[in-house]
Amino acid sequence: MLKLILKQSSILVFFWMISGALFAQDKVERELRVEEKEVPKEAKDWLYDAFETSKRPKWYQEIFESGYSYEAKFKLKGKFYSVEFDSWGLIQDVEIEIDFKELPKEVQAGLEDYLLDGYKSSDIKRIQIQYSGKPDDLEDFFDENSQEGILTRFEIEFIGPDETGSSQLFEGLFSEKGSLIFKRKIVLVPSENLVY
Repeated sequence: MLKLILKQSSILVFFWMISGALFAQDKVERELRVEEKEVPKEAKDWLYDAFETSKRPKWYQEIFESGYSYEAKFKLKGKFYSVEFDSWGLIQDVEIEIDFKELPKEVQAGLEDYLLDGYKSSDIKRIQIQYSGKPDDLEDFFDENSQEGILTRFEIEFIGPDETGSSQLFEGLFSEKGSLIFKRKIVLVPSENLVY
């Protein structure tokens, strides 16, 4: 009987730890510059098919708690692009840096409401429009401007007070309607690379 109680208690503690980790995730990552030859062929092929007019990108490996990914960064038509691939070279998403005034009005209102309700003061550092979908749909979106199968979201980095009142850098992902999907703290890890 005691063994059964201890086993059940251990299982409960294990699930409690996992659930806490799921809801309290911080974004901890380290970015290292890599040479193009170190990047999976699938990633390079997809990038050069989708963005035929882009100049050579800078490639990075992002190392985070659960693994790593690859990211191509480049400038196209005056905008900064960030294209993320998993460790196998499969496209994850494309982010393009934009200004607040370029956000749809509904997203502007949702973001302002969220920041005004949750923070006495905040400072937006970066806004990116994020496109995701199947590899072929994403390629068609950038090649042919086809909207089919594309999910649009907005990633916002902002500084605001945390639960202790200290200034903290946060990342919030917002829907195309301006609703918060999730928020997490950004933990900056020293890197040898300067980004943009």
